[in-house]
Amino acid sequence: MAHDYDVLVVGSGFGGSVTALRLTEKGYRVGVMEAGRRFSDDELPETSWRLRRYLWAPWARCFGIMRITLLKDVLITSGVGVGGGSLVYANTLYEPLENFYADPQWSSITDWRDELASHYVQA
Repeated sequence: MAHDYDVLVVGSGFGGSVTALRLTEKGYRVGVMEAGRRFSDDELPETSWRLRRYLWAPWARCFGIMRITLLKDVLITSGVGVGGGSLVYANTLYEPLENFYADPQWSSITDWRDELASHYVQA
């Protein structure tokens, strides 16, 4: 099977899936490459305590949806499968508290609450 794309998107998470959608809407032939596999609903963990279904740690016989990478100064969690981070983000979409908007580093630039409001609605 020949593959002929205008654009190849690496990763099917939040960024990759939206990128692929927008490019497709503009008429590009888009391929999406994902390192992980597709999980069916019955394979997803009901809770994060179902470690074998939740964590991706093959050395521990865990073949789940979330990889944890520990670097020198940071711990990174990422989704492992079609959907990327959307597999593990737990439907948490927080809006910043008032002190974020009032921070002097950027509060004088614009009214950030007003500037970002439509984006929170869309997200």
